[in-house]
Order: sequence, then structure tokens, then C-alpha cells
Amino acid sequence: MSTWIRTALISLISLPLAMAASAQSSNAIQMLLDRAEIEELVTRYVTALDTLDAEAYANVFAEDAVYEVTGTVYEGRAAIKKIVTDLQASRDRARQEGRTSPALYHVMSNSSIEIIDEDEARHTSYAQTVRAAENGQFIVGFMGRYEDVLVKRDGRWQILSRKLVSFIQ
Repeated sequence: MSTWIRTALISLISLPLAMAASAQSSNAIQMLLDRAEIEELVTRYVTALDTLDAEAYANVFAEDAVYEVTGTVYEGRAAIKKIVTDLQASRDRARQEGRTSPALYHVMSNSSIEIIDEDEARHTSYAQTVRAAENGQFIVGFMGRYEDVLVKRDGRWQILSRKLVSFIQ
């Protein structure tokens, strides 16, 4: 067999392998990008909640999202946004009555992200709230677990459903 025929055959055999390797590499890169975006989404959620930024909080959720908080179900982005606007109103009333309302800090840990496909993922993590006590120590107010279904719409990840499960009955 001539050298050029051998080279042509090797090229014909190698091309699909190279293309498959390239596609696999692209998929791996996209998966890493998706994971990074989901991690950022979770951070935006906690930051918006701690700063009582109702608009930023609502925007981490899909328009048709469902959020179950220890038995109470909020359906749709507007209902979910109301969680934070109600917190804002409660803080304002406390301030007007001369009471202080301690800031809560949300801590999320032990996160796990599972990419199902290019438009769906699952996320779970532990969640707790802490607040500063008058003696300078922190008090844990809640511990539980988030169970999320995430969707990618219009090129960005959002929470489609979130369930907050308390570790204490």
C-alpha cells in the first residue's frame, strides 16, 4: 500500500475520532460553564435575600416557579417576590415602632449540582440562618435543606422549583 493511501486511510479513520473528542471537550466545557452559572445563581439568591433586594430575589426564579417553604407554597415570580417585600414591610414597621429587627444571614453549604441535560439541572444544599445576638454571639435560627429544579431559559439558569425542608419538625 502506498504511503499516500495509508495516510489518507489514517486520516479518514482519525477524523471521526478527532471530531468526537472535540465534541466531548465542548460538552465538558459547557458543563463547567453551567455549573459556574448555577453556583452564581445560588449566590445571587442568598445575597438578594440578605439585602432584601426584592427584584434581584425574584429574578433568580423562573416566571412560573413554585417555592415551597416548610409547607407554604408560593406560585409564580410575583408571589415569590412578595416574600421579600413582606420582610421589608415588617422591618419598616418595627423601625417605626422603635424596635430593632436583627439582620439575618443565610448560609448555604454542602451544595450538589447535577446537570440533567442542556436545559435542566438539580441542586441541593444545606441552609441555615444566623443572626447576631446582643452579646455579640451568633444564634442559629433555622437549619434545613434546599431541593431545587433548575431550568435554562433564554440562555440563563433559573430556579423552576425550590423546596425548603426543615431539619426540625
